[in-house]
Amino acid sequence: MTIALTTPDVQAAATELQRMRRSLAMWLKYRSIGDRVLAGTAPVRKPLGYAQRVVATARAEGFEQDLATRLASLLSALMPGQPLPNADLSANPQGAVQLAQIALQGGAVAGGPSATGGLGVAAHPWLWPVLIVGGLLLVVTTAIKTQADLAAQREQNACIEAGACTDYGFWLKAGGVLFLAWFAWEKLGGRDLLKKGGS
Repeated sequence: MTIALTTPDVQAAATELQRMRRSLAMWLKYRSIGDRVLAGTAPVRKPLGYAQRVVATARAEGFEQDLATRLASLLSALMPGQPLPNADLSANPQGAVQLAQIALQGGAVAGGPSATGGLGVAAHPWLWPVLIVGGLLLVVTTAIKTQADLAAQREQNACIEAGACTDYGFWLKAGGVLFLAWFAWEKLGGRDLLKKGGS
């Protein structure tokens, strides 16, 4: 079966690839903080033992294994014949991280031509959008982005609970409430209503 490659399809694949990479980068950021919590080198506002348990519990939920499996599937299709880290986290606990780093960096450029999708070209990172469209891998790329978002959220929540990160969302909401209160008081006549009610 031959896949017709169109410019819009390749552009859509390139966009989705960028989204996936942003999600992976966010996950790696929070996972790195979690690694430092587990190693006892991150400053935490909670007792260290508690902070380490929170991070370890968040990681035990299987998000990383799903992410590693999907990344290995995508990367093996994009870089056929290239050695990849073991995606089985019981054998390689850093497998998901290593695979994510390859996906972010574009991986090792293949040393010779490959027959992926019948294109007969080396799997250079700039060709990945073409290979994604040609190999019908857009769904896998989207699934990786979704899984990376979930894993990043779990790591961020654990980071906040462990006291190693600040919950900026809370402060943004609090600031928004204060702004609305000020706006109602100053601009919508809240002060005048209070003065009239008191006289």
